[in-house]
Amino acid sequence: METLDQATSELEILTPDGESVRLGSVWAERPVVVVLLRHFGCMFCKQHVARIRDVLADVRALGAEVAVIGNGTPFMAQAFVEDYAFEVPVFTNPGRDVYRALGAKRPSSAFILRPSFWINSFRAFRAGFRQGALQGDRAQLGGVFIVLPGGAMPFAHRSAVAGDIPSNARVLQELRSALAPAR
Repeated sequence: METLDQATSELEILTPDGESVRLGSVWAERPVVVVLLRHFGCMFCKQHVARIRDVLADVRALGAEVAVIGNGTPFMAQAFVEDYAFEVPVFTNPGRDVYRALGAKRPSSAFILRPSFWINSFRAFRAGFRQGALQGDRAQLGGVFIVLPGGAMPFAHRSAVAGDIPSNARVLQELRSALAPAR
């Protein structure tokens, strides 16, 4: 299990209103499923948010929350919130220092040659998701992380290619496992 250091907890993220928030405050009081988006216009990110919305009640029933972090401007984060009516905390990290601290990947532009990218693109397109305007760093990949109060990180999925998103079943399984009493 990874543990986030104090320096990571002290990183600043911004609300859609531009207010600065300490990253560690996101998980200070309860476990959080942190969803790092590629960028706010990304079709895979829209798909991910739509999927995670389906299990939001389950996540909350376990005593956890979901927090979404993108890397565009606060204005872009606000537009994302309005477009998707996603009632979870949404933040942005324009400098991407949170992405670096969590080990999110940045592939070369050759990632578009990977078959998995095209398969993921086809699936997202078939499900009705469309690529929007670039609203952040195009080369940045995202991930899903479960972070417990104190900074323990029992689950980290760092996307290997755009659209590499763990299933809801996997995230819930990992969250249940992380919250199960030690035997």
